[in-house]
Amino acid sequence: MREEIHVTNKTMELQDCKGDWFFNEKHGCWCLEDILYTEKALAPEFQRLSIYVPAEYMKEKGEVDREGRRKGYTAATAPVILQNNSAGYMQMPHLRLDEPRCNAGQYLDRGFVLVTCGNRGSESVDEKGNWCGKSPANLVDLKTVIRFLRHNMAGIPGDLNRIISVGTSAGGAMSTLLGVTGNHEDFLPYLEENGAFMEERDDVFASQIYCPIVDLEHADLAYEWMFAADKENESSHAGPAGVMTPFREALSAKLKERYITYFNSLNLVNPAGNRWDGAGAEAGLDEILRLGSDGRSGSGYEYLMKLLNESATTYLSRLEAGTLEESFSAEDYLAGNYEHQVPAPMMAAPVKDKRKWLSWDGSRAVITSLDDYILNYRRRMKPCTSFDTLGMDSGENRVFGNGEKPFMHFNPEIGEAIGELAEEFPGEFSEECGKYYEAYMAAKGDKKLARRVALFNPLNYIEAGDSADAARHFRIRVGAYDADTSLTISMTLALKLAMAGHEVDYALVWDKPHCDADYHGELCDWVEKICGQ
Repeated sequence: MREEIHVTNKTMELQDCKGDWFFNEKHGCWCLEDILYTEKALAPEFQRLSIYVPAEYMKEKGEVDREGRRKGYTAATAPVILQNNSAGYMQMPHLRLDEPRCNAGQYLDRGFVLVTCGNRGSESVDEKGNWCGKSPANLVDLKTVIRFLRHNMAGIPGDLNRIISVGTSAGGAMSTLLGVTGNHEDFLPYLEENGAFMEERDDVFASQIYCPIVDLEHADLAYEWMFAADKENESSHAGPAGVMTPFREALSAKLKERYITYFNSLNLVNPAGNRWDGAGAEAGLDEILRLGSDGRSGSGYEYLMKLLNESATTYLSRLEAGTLEESFSAEDYLAGNYEHQVPAPMMAAPVKDKRKWLSWDGSRAVITSLDDYILNYRRRMKPCTSFDTLGMDSGENRVFGNGEKPFMHFNPEIGEAIGELAEEFPGEFSEECGKYYEAYMAAKGDKKLARRVALFNPLNYIEAGDSADAARHFRIRVGAYDADTSLTISMTLALKLAMAGHEVDYALVWDKPHCDADYHGELCDWVEKICGQ
């Protein structure tokens, strides 16, 4: 370990640092912070965790009271929340008590033990300047954390057989992967190299997944399918404002077509069979969800609209019931007569008349169409392409880089779509477009790269069989105002998990952007439900 980096533990045995526990009066909890979770840490400032424990579960510094009780739990039965801080596949420190995204108060109040952990990321380098955080380092670190905790379970309050993984965005992807790749053999060599306790397990009991950035092989395709009607992208942290060039617009259309083919190849099963009410009338859905050739018809499209209608219905119903913090009514919301902002640092939600595309009869909300929803409410936020970008400068390009190239293209399907445009853009193809084509297709024969991309896609592991110990429960929440990826990405994830027999709780949360989209207290309610409280 680097001398200048302070860590609490000098060994991997937490019993050796009992005296370093301290009590936080504000939160009423015992704390053990800055714990290095591997002796082979290449980025020790990030490969650390902290543990926060309700006061009732400890007698004094480092002395666990297994009979201590809080809200129906004991120090032996309390669920353990494992909150990762992975964002943008970057290196991230672990969260501390008073940081806004920590949510420590609600967890501790319910009697849960909270563990927050950091991880290496795409920009991480070791002491020698070597890249050490490329895929699958983020996930390997989190698995190493779980094995470390189980190795030290004698000195930690909480039931480490009931770990609930929590993560947002790329962290949501990591939380998903923790849920579907428990103890999977694919990651064993990486874990050993990372100094993990190989005799321990890395499976989790449940996964809370917020706005996951997953299925990166098809995320660009899905984005263009969803935002096809919007030829501009707004000025945001994710990209410059402006109108698409003719080439990008043509590429968008190609990727949209490819996504329809891909989606239909999945044979996703409608969990409601063919008996649910559509917009305003009895509308049967096929058992297998499909997208029509236009991308705006078919049972798959109708299923997404059902989810959006349910999201708006829940929000407006709660407004009418007065159970939200907002002081305005559903009528005021629809008319735009209110002041309201979605959570920082995102942009303000459009405050304007929504009645031409969103109807409300007092009990049910109906959106006229997906394109109306996009053009009038949740505009395109990213240019084409969004993840494996034409400029090869995204966080995803960076995490799939290697020692020689810190940024790499990883999706040859985009290259193939560009190649199909050679005849349409003959004057440009040999220059700008040709440059893109060659760069993307360079990734097609790279088996090592393909492997590292596959390791980051939970869809590859949902039906892994006996080689993985999957989580029992998955809860997925995505803001209906989220434009960081297509809504069908999380929808597909939820459907695939349900088809594999997992218990899945999935919903879109109205007016929430790319964040921990949720209604207050419902995550903890879910944890108590699955833990038998």
